[in-house]
Amino acid sequence: MTKRFGNATRLWVISLCFLLPSAWIHAAVEARLDRSQLALGDIVTLTISSDGSNDLKQIDLTPLEQNFEVLGQSSSSNMQIINGSMSRSVTLRVDITPKRQGTLEIPALQAGSDLTQAISIKVGPPVVAASGDSTLNFRAEVNRNAVYVQGQLHLTVTIERAVNLDDLNVSELKIENAYVHTLEQQTFQRTIAGKPWIIHELRYAIFPERSGTLTVPSLRLSGREILGGGGLFSRSRSGRLLTRNTEPLTIEVKPIPYNYPKDEPWLVAEQVTLSDSLDTVTEIAAGQALTRTIKLSGLGVQGVQLPPVMQNLPNTLKIYPDQAVIRDQESRDNLQGERIESTAIIASTPGTISLPEVRVIFWNSKTNALDVAVLPKRTLTVLPRADQDTSLERPRDAFVMAPPPTRDDTLTETFASEGATQTTLDSSNLWQWVSAVLACLWLITLVWALMGRTQARKTPEKTNQPSSNSPLQKAINAARNNDAGACLLQLHRLVREISTHQTGLTLNGLSKAIDSPELEQAIHVLLQSQYSAHPREWRGNQLAQLLRDKRKDLQALHGQGQKKDPLSLYPA
Repeated sequence: MTKRFGNATRLWVISLCFLLPSAWIHAAVEARLDRSQLALGDIVTLTISSDGSNDLKQIDLTPLEQNFEVLGQSSSSNMQIINGSMSRSVTLRVDITPKRQGTLEIPALQAGSDLTQAISIKVGPPVVAASGDSTLNFRAEVNRNAVYVQGQLHLTVTIERAVNLDDLNVSELKIENAYVHTLEQQTFQRTIAGKPWIIHELRYAIFPERSGTLTVPSLRLSGREILGGGGLFSRSRSGRLLTRNTEPLTIEVKPIPYNYPKDEPWLVAEQVTLSDSLDTVTEIAAGQALTRTIKLSGLGVQGVQLPPVMQNLPNTLKIYPDQAVIRDQESRDNLQGERIESTAIIASTPGTISLPEVRVIFWNSKTNALDVAVLPKRTLTVLPRADQDTSLERPRDAFVMAPPPTRDDTLTETFASEGATQTTLDSSNLWQWVSAVLACLWLITLVWALMGRTQARKTPEKTNQPSSNSPLQKAINAARNNDAGACLLQLHRLVREISTHQTGLTLNGLSKAIDSPELEQAIHVLLQSQYSAHPREWRGNQLAQLLRDKRKDLQALHGQGQKKDPLSLYPA
């Protein structure tokens, strides 16, 4: 009872140690802005969120008044119960507007015992409306007038309105010989000439597919004005239909630069990075699969534009690549493509292997120059194979006969107590009985040996028949049942038994030792199904048939260098 209580106490203390840091992490408040750049007169929302352990309504907003004007605030709370676990979150939204231009800082705010992080924000000059008496403006702008083919071009479509509109609609953006991807949209309030405006920003990422001239067509905006009623309880009514059109834009699309390597795939991006899952790995075990995952990321590029990563691994390694994962991640101003490649690597022999440097050439659209992303060279130490399989059959112990019992050459004399008569044994009669018993035992042993030899002649030899306990037969049975893991385990056992007489033999060299390319291909498919980053279904009928067909060849390989029958291949 005391032991149970002690264990429970230790578990409770350990759990408390893990829970306390988690509570500290979740109790921290977080502050964020919906924009980091704005114009003087814009209204931006500061969002402060917590897990409910802090009362955000009591937060002190006085530090904001140094650089910003607080226009209003609102709060909300959310509670969720998932699988009996309850979570709560509280959000405070504060509308603020900057008091001056420049780089301003939203200071850290005190929320209970926690502080929010400080946020830097850039404030530009106030925006002047295109027309002083206009109530609806519609325009389109690009971030550059020239771009390389397949490079990213930013298009920002801005709607500025000082009236309430219903059925607001913007025509679809269609550009010939270009791919258009819609980025994040945003709506906020801005003050222009003392008048409040609602601003809608639509952002697009455009990738020209041909060099020459790219034309962004005119876009059309339409919406119906909403007019107020004449009384307090009167309903709003629809007014006139308002329409606006943007000006067409022309962009120069440059061809691939002449100094770009001709043998490299064309890639233009603002930034390209490479990351490797082997950053902290220095050792591997021989015969074990190590998965290497390389992620290629490009800023301002689509995932499908990223080329395959060429690793040029040594020929001594067995390589099982998996299908690449290609995806896109979008932000407010950019599209980021990613290509993730996973490869299973197996080193057969101990030693040192060198993974060469990985390089990806690209054209940097920011510097307008040739650039390269580099993954440095890595060196791995291959340790000897550690046989940790405790389920293997133990080798048979050698039969050792116990030494015969010692006998005294003299007879033991027994003396009776005082007054008793002394009896002397006749040693000659005793040895006659002992000799007779030994002779009978010898005759019985001789008859048993003769009967066993006669039975062996009548019964066919079983060592030539496959045993269900042999690794080979177990591998065949596992292949028939499509059990890839069990089949691979039995093949490794078979190789270890054979390697006791064929030094240096590995699973990859088993099929080569008996000159069977078909068996080598079947084993390769088995290894690929097991060591791939995403295991796939395996059918073992072909491998089972090949193992049956090559049974005699495997027996002969096992028997080389032995004087006795291959008992380890087919144990009796």
